[in-house]
Amino acid sequence: MVDKLKPLDILNKSLKSPVIVKIRGGREFRGVLDGYDLHMNLVLTDVEELDKDTSVKSFLGEILVRGDNVVYISPTVQRESKKGEGEGKGKSKGKGEGRESGEKETW
Repeated sequence: MVDKLKPLDILNKSLKSPVIVKIRGGREFRGVLDGYDLHMNLVLTDVEELDKDTSVKSFLGEILVRGDNVVYISPTVQRESKKGEGEGKGKSKGKGEGRESGEKETW
């Protein structure tokens, strides 16, 4: 028999990884999934609110999203960094490492 993945299994695999979350009212957020519970309450860090065209509207830091507001959660992958932006191409850096002040990390 083939074991089917359940939604919480996919959330568990997405822990400490970038995700996009859409909530009721049409707002979308991109950040790192730091934690969740059985009600799908989510803790996100390094959060950016996205406009309709997926450009960054504002930087929010750390947020808690109540599970009954979640429309969907989508795991994402980070794009490779631009040429000449340092060593370790394709690896994510910790908070503030390798970035000049005011410069945001590319996704």
